[in-house]
Amino acid sequence: FRSKSYSTNGGNIKMRKSLISLFAVLVITTGAFGQNTGLGIGLSTDGLSAKYWMGSSNAVAVTWNFGTSVAADYLFDKPDMLNLTDATTPVYYGAGLSLGTHKGINDDLEETTEFDLGVRGVIGIGYYLSAYPVDIFIESTPTLKLLGGGGFGFGGSLGIRYFF
Repeated sequence: FRSKSYSTNGGNIKMRKSLISLFAVLVITTGAFGQNTGLGIGLSTDGLSAKYWMGSSNAVAVTWNFGTSVAADYLFDKPDMLNLTDATTPVYYGAGLSLGTHKGINDDLEETTEFDLGVRGVIGIGYYLSAYPVDIFIESTPTLKLLGGGGFGFGGSLGIRYFF
Protein backbone atom coordinates (compact mmCIF):
# COMPACT_ATOMS: atom_id res chain seq x y z
CA PHE A 1 0.00 0.00 0.00
CA ARG A 2 1.50 3.30 -1.13
CA SER A 3 -0.01 6.68 -0.61
CA LYS A 4 0.88 9.82 -2.50
CA SER A 5 1.35 13.06 -0.70
CA TYR A 6 0.95 16.32 -2.61
CA SER A 7 1.97 18.65 0.19
CA THR A 8 5.00 19.28 2.34
CA ASN A 9 3.03 17.69 5.18
CA GLY A 10 3.41 14.13 3.83
CA GLY A 11 5.01 12.74 6.97
CA ASN A 12 2.03 13.86 9.04
CA ILE A 13 -0.44 12.21 6.63
CA LYS A 14 1.52 8.96 6.67
CA MET A 15 1.75 9.06 10.50
CA ARG A 16 -2.00 9.62 10.75
CA LYS A 17 -2.67 6.68 8.43
CA SER A 18 -0.33 4.54 10.52
CA LEU A 19 -2.05 5.54 13.77
CA ILE A 20 -5.49 4.95 12.25
CA SER A 21 -4.36 1.51 11.05
CA LEU A 22 -2.95 0.66 14.49
CA PHE A 23 -6.18 1.70 16.19
CA ALA A 24 -8.30 -0.29 13.71
CA VAL A 25 -6.22 -3.42 14.31
CA LEU A 26 -6.53 -3.03 18.08
CA VAL A 27 -10.31 -2.55 17.92
CA ILE A 28 -10.83 -5.42 15.46
CA THR A 29 -8.56 -7.74 17.45
CA THR A 30 -10.25 -6.99 20.76
CA GLY A 31 -13.66 -7.29 19.10
CA ALA A 32 -12.83 -10.80 17.94
CA PHE A 33 -12.10 -11.94 21.51
CA GLY A 34 -14.44 -9.60 23.38
CA GLN A 35 -17.61 -11.70 23.23
CA ASN A 36 -17.08 -13.46 26.57
CA THR A 37 -15.39 -10.74 28.56
CA GLY A 38 -16.85 -7.49 27.26
CA LEU A 39 -15.76 -4.83 24.85
CA GLY A 40 -16.89 -1.28 25.47
CA ILE A 41 -16.74 1.46 22.85
CA GLY A 42 -17.65 5.07 23.44
CA LEU A 43 -16.65 8.69 23.44
CA SER A 44 -14.64 10.72 25.88
CA THR A 45 -13.28 14.23 26.02
CA ASP A 46 -10.06 12.73 24.55
CA GLY A 47 -11.83 11.10 21.57
CA LEU A 48 -12.89 7.54 20.79
CA SER A 49 -12.49 5.17 23.74
CA ALA A 50 -12.42 1.36 23.79
CA LYS A 51 -12.04 -0.91 26.80
CA TYR A 52 -11.56 -4.67 26.59
CA TRP A 53 -12.02 -6.73 29.75
CA MET A 54 -9.40 -9.47 30.07
CA GLY A 55 -10.86 -10.85 33.28
CA SER A 56 -12.96 -9.67 36.20
CA SER A 57 -10.43 -7.06 37.33
CA ASN A 58 -8.05 -6.40 34.40
CA ALA A 59 -8.63 -4.51 31.18
CA VAL A 60 -6.88 -2.86 28.25
CA ALA A 61 -8.10 0.60 27.27
CA VAL A 62 -7.32 2.41 24.01
CA THR A 63 -8.05 6.07 23.30
CA TRP A 64 -7.75 7.73 19.90
CA ASN A 65 -8.23 11.48 19.58
CA PHE A 66 -9.36 11.46 15.92
CA GLY A 67 -6.07 12.42 14.39
CA THR A 68 -2.84 13.04 16.20
CA SER A 69 -2.47 10.53 19.03
CA VAL A 70 -3.39 7.13 20.37
CA ALA A 71 -2.87 5.76 23.88
CA ALA A 72 -3.10 2.22 25.23
CA ASP A 73 -3.24 1.37 28.94
CA TYR A 74 -3.31 -1.79 31.05
CA LEU A 75 -5.78 -1.27 33.91
CA PHE A 76 -6.43 -2.86 37.28
CA ASP A 77 -10.00 -2.52 38.53
CA LYS A 78 -10.86 -2.31 42.25
CA PRO A 79 -14.70 -2.56 42.37
CA ASP A 80 -15.03 -2.60 46.17
CA MET A 81 -12.77 0.35 46.99
CA LEU A 82 -15.63 2.89 46.98
CA ASN A 83 -19.28 2.33 47.76
CA LEU A 84 -20.81 5.63 46.72
CA THR A 85 -24.15 4.28 45.47
CA ASP A 86 -25.99 1.00 45.02
CA ALA A 87 -24.35 0.68 41.58
CA THR A 88 -20.75 -0.43 41.18
CA THR A 89 -18.29 2.49 41.29
CA PRO A 90 -14.86 0.96 40.79
CA VAL A 91 -11.58 2.78 41.15
CA TYR A 92 -9.05 1.76 38.52
CA TYR A 93 -5.40 2.45 37.90
CA GLY A 94 -2.73 1.37 35.46
CA ALA A 95 0.02 2.34 33.07
CA GLY A 96 0.49 2.59 29.33
CA LEU A 97 1.99 4.33 26.34
CA SER A 98 0.97 7.26 24.21
CA LEU A 99 1.98 7.74 20.57
CA GLY A 100 1.34 10.76 18.42
CA THR A 101 2.56 13.68 16.41
CA HIS A 102 2.71 17.42 16.90
CA LYS A 103 3.75 20.46 14.91
CA GLY A 104 7.13 21.99 15.65
CA ILE A 105 9.55 24.58 14.32
CA ASN A 106 13.10 23.63 13.32
CA ASP A 107 16.26 25.79 13.48
CA ASP A 108 15.47 27.25 10.03
CA LEU A 109 12.03 28.35 11.35
CA GLU A 110 10.31 25.80 9.12
CA GLU A 111 7.24 23.94 10.33
CA THR A 112 7.90 20.26 11.02
CA THR A 113 5.91 17.28 12.22
CA GLU A 114 7.47 15.56 15.20
CA PHE A 115 6.83 12.11 16.65
CA ASP A 116 5.74 11.82 20.30
CA LEU A 117 6.19 8.86 22.61
CA GLY A 118 5.21 8.94 26.25
CA VAL A 119 4.77 6.72 29.28
CA ARG A 120 1.60 7.42 31.21
CA GLY A 121 -0.15 6.47 34.36
CA VAL A 122 -3.92 6.26 34.74
CA ILE A 123 -6.17 6.62 37.77
CA GLY A 124 -9.90 6.89 37.47
CA ILE A 125 -13.32 6.06 38.74
CA GLY A 126 -16.18 4.46 36.85
CA TYR A 127 -19.91 4.25 37.37
CA TYR A 128 -21.67 1.20 35.95
CA LEU A 129 -25.33 1.66 35.16
CA SER A 130 -27.16 -1.36 36.56
CA ALA A 131 -29.98 -1.33 33.98
CA TYR A 132 -27.78 -0.87 30.89
CA PRO A 133 -24.37 -2.16 29.72
CA VAL A 134 -22.88 1.32 30.06
CA ASP A 135 -20.12 2.84 32.14
CA ILE A 136 -19.41 6.50 32.78
CA PHE A 137 -15.85 7.33 33.77
CA ILE A 138 -13.52 10.13 34.76
CA GLU A 139 -9.76 9.68 34.80
CA SER A 140 -6.45 11.46 35.18
CA THR A 141 -3.47 10.59 33.00
CA PRO A 142 -0.09 11.99 34.04
CA THR A 143 2.36 11.50 31.15
CA LEU A 144 6.13 11.64 30.82
CA LYS A 145 7.13 12.33 27.20
CA LEU A 146 10.21 10.38 26.20
CA LEU A 147 10.33 11.63 22.58
CA GLY A 148 8.94 14.76 21.00
CA GLY A 149 10.17 17.49 23.24
CA GLY A 150 10.15 15.64 26.50
CA GLY A 151 8.47 16.96 29.60
CA PHE A 152 5.79 15.96 32.05
CA GLY A 153 2.12 16.80 31.85
CA PHE A 154 -1.29 15.93 33.18
CA GLY A 155 -4.25 14.96 31.07
CA GLY A 156 -7.64 13.63 31.85
CA SER A 157 -10.96 12.71 30.38
CA LEU A 158 -14.62 12.19 31.06
CA GLY A 159 -16.48 9.64 28.97
CA ILE A 160 -19.12 7.01 28.43
CA ARG A 161 -18.83 3.51 26.91
CA TYR A 162 -21.39 0.95 25.77
CA PHE A 163 -20.40 -2.69 26.35
CA PHE A 164 -21.21 -5.57 23.99
